[in-house]
Amino acid sequence: MNNIVRIFILAGAFVSYILGAGTATGQEILQFFVSFGYYGIGAIIIAAVLHMWFGAFAMDVGMRLKAVDSKDVFVYFTGKYIGTFFYWFSQFFMLIVFVVMISGAGATVSEHFNVGILPGRALMAILVLITALLRLETIIKILGIAGPVIVVFAIIVGTGNFDVSSFGNAGQLVHDLGLGKATNHWWQAGFVYSSFVLLVALPFLANLGKDETRRKNVVLGGIIGGFIMLVGVFVIYIGMLTNIDALHEIDIPTLFLASQISPFLAFCFSIILLIAIYTTAVGMLWTVATQFSKGNANKYRLITIILTIIGFFGGLLPFAAIIDFVYPIVGYIGLILMIGMVYRQFINKGSI
Repeated sequence: MNNIVRIFILAGAFVSYILGAGTATGQEILQFFVSFGYYGIGAIIIAAVLHMWFGAFAMDVGMRLKAVDSKDVFVYFTGKYIGTFFYWFSQFFMLIVFVVMISGAGATVSEHFNVGILPGRALMAILVLITALLRLETIIKILGIAGPVIVVFAIIVGTGNFDVSSFGNAGQLVHDLGLGKATNHWWQAGFVYSSFVLLVALPFLANLGKDETRRKNVVLGGIIGGFIMLVGVFVIYIGMLTNIDALHEIDIPTLFLASQISPFLAFCFSIILLIAIYTTAVGMLWTVATQFSKGNANKYRLITIILTIIGFFGGLLPFAAIIDFVYPIVGYIGLILMIGMVYRQFINKGSI
């Protein structure tokens, strides 16, 4: 396969894996960036730099380590005991994120199609289960194609709702609304947002890099993927900030933005949201099931089915409330992992 094509497939897979229900629906963007008004731009810049860095570094280490078990990657970055903790904690958190994806599918279908949350959860669970039972290479191709499509639609929705005068008044309006914030300070939001993404993305990124032979591919794939991801976030941010008075209490803010442009676009974007949720849910389910099955195909199938059932019933939990409560806590814990990665890259590379 052409190296340029491979780089963009890796970048697209990275974007698709992390651009799930929280980001694509706008809930994460609302709580981590929009709630700080104009200072949210600074937080997005911090997050962009960190995403590009850890995306490239994690895939590079995965390529060099060739680890069958992602536990080895965590141990390399933070040592035997802390690494083991992060390994198990990441598996648990990925299962929570999987539940969030199923819940987000239910909320999206309910909000746009007005048919209740059960059909959306059931459809998403079935599609994710079928896909996760396929080979990794198939999953990577699906993720690689879906990522750029999701970002393009996010840019259309965000730019289509941007208005200079409304954006200029948004700072004071955000202050008056007293929106709930993920962290106490805007600069913290950039670090915490990136660290919770890192915690769930590290095993997947390491697996992406494992089968690569060219270091240039994984480094550029990580950098481009991180950049594309945050371009999408920024455009959604400006669209949401422009309309903050109308959408600050809505479960799916980006779907509201799409409806402001046209009903047809809202319909298209609801499908795109479900694709974004689907790609992340597939990645999460595959990663956790792979770690616990240890290469046993029958065990993998059984674990995949059990986790899908857990995700379906866990999806009954309120979508926005899960993100508001869980993600910031995990983000602070993930900062320790990020510090370990900084230590390994710039202070003591250790041995692989």
